[in-house]
Amino acid sequence: MKEMRTLSFTERESITAIIDLLRKLRQPLPSGQIVGLELAEDPVSARLVVEDDYGARTTIERNAAELAAALVNYCIERRIRLPSSGSKFVEVIAGDLNLVIYMKEGEMKASKGTVRPAARRAVP
Repeated sequence: MKEMRTLSFTERESITAIIDLLRKLRQPLPSGQIVGLELAEDPVSARLVVEDDYGARTTIERNAAELAAALVNYCIERRIRLPSSGSKFVEVIAGDLNLVIYMKEGEMKASKGTVRPAARRAVP
C-alpha cells in the first residue's frame, strides 16, 4: 500500500511561510508592502510582489525546493505534525500551494493514536 497526503495552503499562509523562512535564514527583504503572490505551475514557482512607498515594485522569486522548505518550516513552527519519512514536494492545485507527502509501504508507521493489541503476559 502507498499513501499520499496533501496539505493545501491559502495565499496568506503561503506568503507567511515564505517570509518566515526568509527571516529565519536572515535573507534580505525589500521594504514595502506585499501586494500579491503569483504562482506558476510548470515548473512550480512563486513570486512575491512587494510595493514600496513610491509605487516601485520588487519581486522575490522562489523555486519548488525553496517553497517546500518554507511550507515544511511553516508546519513545524505551528506544531502541525508531518511524517519525517516520505518524499515532500509542492504542487499548485486549484490556484493554491499544496505540500504533497508521498510515502511508500515501508515508510508508513503507526501513529500515536493507533490502537495496538495488548502484550500477552504469562499468568503465574
